[in-house]
Amino acid sequence: MTANIKESFLIKGELRVEEDLTVEGRVEGRIDLGDHNLWIAPHGEVNAVIHAKNVFIAGALIGKITATEMVEIKLSGSVEASIKCPRVMIADGAKFNGSIDTDTGSDTSSKLSLQKADSAKMSYGGSAGRVPSKS
Repeated sequence: MTANIKESFLIKGELRVEEDLTVEGRVEGRIDLGDHNLWIAPHGEVNAVIHAKNVFIAGALIGKITATEMVEIKLSGSVEASIKCPRVMIADGAKFNGSIDTDTGSDTSSKLSLQKADSAKMSYGGSAGRVPSKS
């Protein structure tokens, strides 16, 4: 099921929706979708604090986004926001101004040790980035 805010609507306040939401009109305030998805259509305009599973933006957004899985800004999207999410995709040519934080974990020391282990695995002949010479 998907709730739909039509193009002629202007909603100000707090929205709590227990299903996916498509915004074709205007929303100002707060949008809380929990474990559901938000789609901002090409004519949609949102000025809000957003909490959702995934956020897809083809319209205009000003605000703050916290998503548990992904944020995707489409080519027609225009975003001025801070984004906190593990995965962010921005189409070539889309407009974005703001900040992106993909570090959603609380234990950064374990992440650093994993990064060191991964870089050691990817190194060649003891020095990363060196190309072996042909004999």
